[in-house]
Parts: sequence; C-alpha cells; structure tokens
Amino acid sequence: MSVKFRSFVDDIWDNFPGLKEREVTDITNTNRLWKLQDYIDAGYLNFETGRKFLYRLSVLIENYAVRNNAPLLATFETEKRYKYVGDRYKELLQKIPKAWIIGDFNNPYLAPQPPNNAEVISCDGTNISNMWIVVTKRDTGPFGLIAEEIGDGQFRGFFSISPMVIGNAIKSISQQLKISIDLS
Repeated sequence: MSVKFRSFVDDIWDNFPGLKEREVTDITNTNRLWKLQDYIDAGYLNFETGRKFLYRLSVLIENYAVRNNAPLLATFETEKRYKYVGDRYKELLQKIPKAWIIGDFNNPYLAPQPPNNAEVISCDGTNISNMWIVVTKRDTGPFGLIAEEIGDGQFRGFFSISPMVIGNAIKSISQQLKISIDLS
C-alpha cells in the first residue's frame, strides 16, 4: 500500500484561502520575457507551467541571492535534478552566506560535498519530495517560488513576495524535516 500525501501547495493555500482563487497567470507567453522585477511587481501570482519556465525563474532568484549576498533555500525532486545544476550550484554556494538544499535524495551525502555554508537534507517520505521551491530574502523578507509537479513535466504553484506566505512554507518545511531554516 502506498502512502498518498496531501499537496504541499494546497496546505499553504489552506492557510491563505484567497490565494488559490486567484487567476492563473500565463508566464509562458513567448511575446514577453519575464524579468525578476516583473514577478516582484506582481507581488503574487499563480501559475501552471513546465520545467523550462521554472528553471528560468529559479535562476533569476538564485542570481538575486548572489547579487544581494542573501541566503537561499532550494528543493530538488531527485538527485538527478540536483546533479543537473550541481556545477553551477558549487559556484553559487561560494557566493552566498547560507543555503539549504533539500531533495528526495537516496544519499544526502552528495559528492562533491557542498561548502560548509550549505546544508543538504533529504525530504524522502514527505510531501516536499515532488516540490520545486527556490526562496531567498530581500529587505522586506523571504520571497520566491513554490511549485509542485502535477505530472507530465508540468507544475502548478505560485510566486510570492509576501513574507507571511513564504514564511508559512518555510515553517512547514522546517517542521516536517525537523530542521531550522532561518533566512534572516
């Protein structure tokens, strides 16, 4: 018998009921290339999209963390997904003060080992294992993307600059994994 977890995104939306009802924004519009500032200006948006657009948004958030010497939280569905960006992350982790790399890792002791400022945590057996989360901090608090795989390489989720919404997601991750994530 397999265990079915409740959706991580639905858990967040349950705490902020009006957010789920917001219109889905098409971030895949090829006539408009979204910049990070466009997402920040929007404040909050729901989306359904594929990996290509989430990867681009992730890089924008990661680059923000580097430019602003801010901590970073990133989740990966599998070791394979982490290894895809592993070389870039090796460089990125040297340029930020703290990072949490969370994934459905069979072996949390990834080779090569990340620097001392990064914690590698397995989320095996939780509803975080199918999540694509990239969060950093700006002067008003944490912001970033929260998305879950819904099948066929498609994801649903949201981008938010609300410290309350993103803080709620961070608190849920911290509680489930019994770790302390502090982006301050």
